[in-house]
Amino acid sequence: MPHVPGLASLHLGASDADNSPSAFADFSNPQSFQNAEIAQVSVKLLFLTLNLIGVNGSAAVEIANNDPTILTFNSTDIASKTIKNASTKNLTQSLTTSLVNNLSLSVSALGLGLDVTALLGTVKPAVVALLNGVTAPVDELVHNVLGALGVRVGEADVRVMGATCGRSVLVQ
Repeated sequence: MPHVPGLASLHLGASDADNSPSAFADFSNPQSFQNAEIAQVSVKLLFLTLNLIGVNGSAAVEIANNDPTILTFNSTDIASKTIKNASTKNLTQSLTTSLVNNLSLSVSALGLGLDVTALLGTVKPAVVALLNGVTAPVDELVHNVLGALGVRVGEADVRVMGATCGRSVLVQ
């Protein structure tokens, strides 16, 4: 049974619920996010405001394992209600990878808009590879140190309460 343990899933951007705080508490409707203003450089000349540069963007960030954790239960495990667990090991690697891969940016200079997301797409694989080379050892160190202290991050305890198998049937 594959399971991807995780700690958090975050969205950075403007929400459709920004004007309705109660909408954040309504978990029956999924949120949608758009680019939000990150930076704005403008000059005020008497009664005139001139927008020089504006940067808008959004990102979706997930802190979870990169790969599913397979938990296998046999009949003895099920009968004895054995608890097996999986925890998050790729804290910084998943954070930086998802941030870079899910980044959307647009820049406007003197009113002319430029979506740089596609341009960033050409450098994203190299940036992710570079960051993974740095974050993988950090994750390993953090996981081992926390494990030595008895702490696991994003842990899921799984127990199978029962299993049933039907009769075999030939299907045509």
